[in-house]
Amino acid sequence: MESNNDDQEPPRSTEATAAVGRLRLAIGFLQGIVAWWLLRLVPPLLYVVGPNSNHTRDLFWSERHPMLFAAAALVTAFIPAIAIAEVGRMRRKTLLLYLGLATAVIAALAAYDLWRDPIQYMGSNIAPRVWPSFQLSFCTAIGLFVVNQLLEHRERGHALFTAYAEHFEDSWMRGFQLFVSLIFTLLVWGILELGAALFDLIHIGVFRTMIEHNWFRCPALAMAFAAAIHLTDVRPALLRGMRNVGLTLLSWLLPLVVALGAGFLLALLFVGLKPLWSTRHAASILLWACAITLFLLNAAYKDGDPSNLPPAVLRWAGRIAGPTMLLLALIASYAILLRVQQYGWTPDRVLSTAVALMALVYSLGYTYAALRRGTWLSAVQTVNVSASWVILAILALLLTPLADPERMSVQSQMSRLARGDVPPGKFDYQFLRFDSGRFGANALARLANGPNAEARSRATLMQGTKERRYFGRGEPNPAATEAAFSHATVYPAGAQLPEEFRNADWSRDASFNLDCLRNGAGCDIYVVPYGPAGETAVIVRAYGTTNDMVPAYEAGLLSQLFQRGPDGKWVQTGHFTHMNCPSVVAALREGKAVSARPEHDDLIVAGVRLNFSAPWQANNKCVGEGQSNPPGIPKQAGDANAPPQMGPAFGGPR
Repeated sequence: MESNNDDQEPPRSTEATAAVGRLRLAIGFLQGIVAWWLLRLVPPLLYVVGPNSNHTRDLFWSERHPMLFAAAALVTAFIPAIAIAEVGRMRRKTLLLYLGLATAVIAALAAYDLWRDPIQYMGSNIAPRVWPSFQLSFCTAIGLFVVNQLLEHRERGHALFTAYAEHFEDSWMRGFQLFVSLIFTLLVWGILELGAALFDLIHIGVFRTMIEHNWFRCPALAMAFAAAIHLTDVRPALLRGMRNVGLTLLSWLLPLVVALGAGFLLALLFVGLKPLWSTRHAASILLWACAITLFLLNAAYKDGDPSNLPPAVLRWAGRIAGPTMLLLALIASYAILLRVQQYGWTPDRVLSTAVALMALVYSLGYTYAALRRGTWLSAVQTVNVSASWVILAILALLLTPLADPERMSVQSQMSRLARGDVPPGKFDYQFLRFDSGRFGANALARLANGPNAEARSRATLMQGTKERRYFGRGEPNPAATEAAFSHATVYPAGAQLPEEFRNADWSRDASFNLDCLRNGAGCDIYVVPYGPAGETAVIVRAYGTTNDMVPAYEAGLLSQLFQRGPDGKWVQTGHFTHMNCPSVVAALREGKAVSARPEHDDLIVAGVRLNFSAPWQANNKCVGEGQSNPPGIPKQAGDANAPPQMGPAFGGPR
């Protein structure tokens, strides 16, 4: 039988309940006011600081004091939420001490988070980073939830490993309460938007103007959340009933996920691990499978009351779930280990290792519980409580310098470079410049002043780079540290690229497919006669794109045309279509291009030129539609026709 907290807690009087409700609303209102004030200290999204910024302005307070702002933002997000949830449930002295310690820890973690990674890159613009990272916010939420539930259990007078039914009741009820409260808050905002839409119908815009201001929005949403917490706290029986229905439904998914996991492991015996490694993201999927199995197993186990065991099919699925999780976690850990041995640590691999460690802790404990004689999975209770402390320990390591993912990754990659595991020509300097914060910037500076000439040259070039450059689908491109045109191919054979074009400064051009004019990215360059006088022009067609959503073979659709301007300087004047047609590319490479006048004239109306565009016709398509792409335009990564790629220094899944 599940525990009922209503029978164990002394009932509050109506006056006391109302007082707690008013206090919660007051805390929510103050949280909203502080949030509104903090938002006044950050710049609008349109304001940036960098080489391409058109705005000259003074720095906002948040940019002058990013650590203080980040600490205030994170404290404002979490501390009032704890106070709203625990007021009336914890003793006042304990709650105040808890809030004080939590505030100090959160502020320190936020300050370190901004210190380790103080810059944000928005295209080619650079700005001080003022908001805490998603990693810190997510880990802080998990850590506070675990600490909160352990402390609540202690406040009820229970020892750590006793009264597991109370652990279950508090944790699942609190999690479900937060979920329902967030949904309620979103519904409140949706109703306000509906009200604004209704007033808009009769051309009264004052209501919409009001709800779009942060001075109204922040307090309203914070108070809605506080009201939801109070309402669900006053009527726990209703929330408990909803939770039990949800857990019952979820528990019947356990046999399905266990069957799929066991079937996958059985299939591996026949197909081997090679297809698994070829996906390059096997570890993440395996760890997700472990997490879902863990959640569903606990939904089926509930509070572990022997008098309320689930049906036999769920009990058998529960016994198989532990060993299945263990095998999946071991395979995921092995995949991560292989990548680390081959390519060293990256931040994602450090985080994946932390998740894999937690999966191993849980799966080992659940396997022991499944093999142990006695009441069904009774050891799960000890495993869950013990694992909560392991979670806190891992979070403490990840969020502090002890096991900072960026620090560990930079040390690992620098060690690989020093040992010669990766040559200077294939090292990922972009990682140090853009993806590893202060630690990477310091390491890049050491390379720029180091003894190795090639590493020094590439590191110096990367220090001056303002924007990430990618090759293919989001992979780092070491060619970004090579000289311009070093991997560009000039057509037709024997053609000479004009020296003025080669020596022009393309560093400030924002066109996404001009990487080969700035660094060592690959591209085709066609020297063609163009215009009435047949003057020399240049067409640049890139192999890839910095936009992950556009496949490499479609980048040719935006091949750029360059001509000499009246002042003799080379400028980008437009682009050509049909550059993905095999016959077109083959003819351009052979120099078979003739300049032609337009078939139709434009119109000049009131001094405005109206450009004529012919309707799309089937004969406008490529000749031989459906044939393979021309050489140099790969269908996918690894195509045999693809141009030489520099390859990421790290390799493997991110």
